[in-house]
Amino acid sequence: MEKKQLGTWEVKRGLAEMLKGGVIMDVTTPEQAKIAEDAGAVAVMALERVPADIRAAGGVARMADPEVIMAIQQAVTIPVMAKVRIGHFAEAQILEALKVDFIDESEVLTPADDRFHIDKHAFTVPFVCGARDLGEALRRIAEGAALVR
Repeated sequence: MEKKQLGTWEVKRGLAEMLKGGVIMDVTTPEQAKIAEDAGAVAVMALERVPADIRAAGGVARMADPEVIMAIQQAVTIPVMAKVRIGHFAEAQILEALKVDFIDESEVLTPADDRFHIDKHAFTVPFVCGARDLGEALRRIAEGAALVR
């Protein structure tokens, strides 16, 4: 029998395929996550607060508090995703340790590095990234993104 491997490109791509055509709902509480799951969401994005609200108030939009993420993970059976700042590999390592199902290296959070993105190949958790054009999408894929939005 072949030994299963976590974090292979096939596994990461397979997880991305499972989300196609479904709704991924932003949530800030376990209760919201449960409502999203009951309504048919394929995954939830765990947030501490809405990033646009944080930035509008002059704050730094960072990864959600691990306690918030863990509470949301315990509330639902669907995949839980969480955002990290562009280039902030330490936040990504924390999310990997929390066993989130997908990491979103997100442009809506305050960037940690304005030139370099995370090397996603070094992680077992798949990444999703945004892209404004084909060139940017191809760069994110080359870095190891399993899903581009």
